[in-house]
Amino acid sequence: MRAHPLEAVRARIADFKAVFAIPAFATYQAGNLIMTTGFWMQRIAVGWVTWELTGSEAWLGTVAFAELFPSLLTALWGGSLADRHDAPRIMYWGQIASAVVSVSLALLYFTGNLTPWTMAGMMAALGAVSGVLLPARLSMARHLAPPKLLASALAVNSTGFNLSRFLGPALAAGLLVAGSAGLVFSVSAVGFLALSVALYRIRDVPAQTKRVISAQPVNMPAVLRDLMRTPLILGVLLLQLAQGLLIRPASELFPAYAEVAFGRGEVGLGLLNAALGIGAIIGALLMSTASTTRGALVQILTTSSLFALSLMVFAVTPFFWLALAVLLVHGATMSSSNIAALAYVQLEAPQDRLGRILSLYTIIFRVGPALGAFLFGMTAEATGLMTTGVSFSLAGLLATAGLALFLLKPRDTDSR
Repeated sequence: MRAHPLEAVRARIADFKAVFAIPAFATYQAGNLIMTTGFWMQRIAVGWVTWELTGSEAWLGTVAFAELFPSLLTALWGGSLADRHDAPRIMYWGQIASAVVSVSLALLYFTGNLTPWTMAGMMAALGAVSGVLLPARLSMARHLAPPKLLASALAVNSTGFNLSRFLGPALAAGLLVAGSAGLVFSVSAVGFLALSVALYRIRDVPAQTKRVISAQPVNMPAVLRDLMRTPLILGVLLLQLAQGLLIRPASELFPAYAEVAFGRGEVGLGLLNAALGIGAIIGALLMSTASTTRGALVQILTTSSLFALSLMVFAVTPFFWLALAVLLVHGATMSSSNIAALAYVQLEAPQDRLGRILSLYTIIFRVGPALGAFLFGMTAEATGLMTTGVSFSLAGLLATAGLALFLLKPRDTDSR
């Protein structure tokens, strides 16, 4: 029998208390919340300034693509680093590099040199850094928390990330109304540096899970060969790719939805992102941990289906407040699906090659939405936001159904 939602919340809160009792984890989360709030402020400012400069959905998709696509070139190296070095040290240097990009954006804005092309260039630089960092970032929960608390630690990460998705847009909207996108970029730089300070403080904390170093070569064919021997992990990664290409990109077009579909401007943009963030927090709090491999896969597939369906409803509604309510569901199913998928991969993957598998997860998680945002923007430019949203959500549902047939095929692992 499934637990009552309130019981699930109580259990999740108890687990949250357990992981926050780990001093290094609490220190990391404090710095990470400051950083991600600045990150979301910057994401909102980048989208809004791009929209103001161009008035083009295609340019919104292009700038999102510019940020996310370079991960394809740097993530494998990041995975190799994560297999060989402690995650906090990798993250430390990455936050400093990210702060440099934010400072550059602020200077370009204040000097009047921020154009769509320079914006795309700065986002490409940030994307390259993020590709190196993301395998280590995904490993931080595993580094700081014991395996029995991994799912809860990942849920804490997701909750903090999405709390900042609520806080960041609200703060950014106020600054943008005042015409200070440059100040938003400056605050983002401070956020990156705040996390670097927290990481410096925990740089010598030993890992909770022992790292096993692989002697296999660091290249994509080797990673793909590993995945072919673990078909369930491959299927979960393909589902994440489908979500990235077809469902997640809609949020990159929120500036266009706020202005064109709802006529709400900067404040509407902040509210759309805030609703998505609040929903994601709710999803992290309510998510229960499956006890079997098959149960975990069913959970991932169910939330993925609801994620796609909620996009369809959002795309067709003309009512702003109803759209915000739908985004609560959209955010909840997004975070639940992502947490369950990431926990599954980290627990089931060969531990000596986990960093490299996470590098492929990084490529999928970032490049999928990058390409999806580019295609979503181009399609919306040609056919409109409603038609594009409905078409992409239907494609996401079909992809989820197809992968369900593959993932739920009876296997020996089902009883685990």
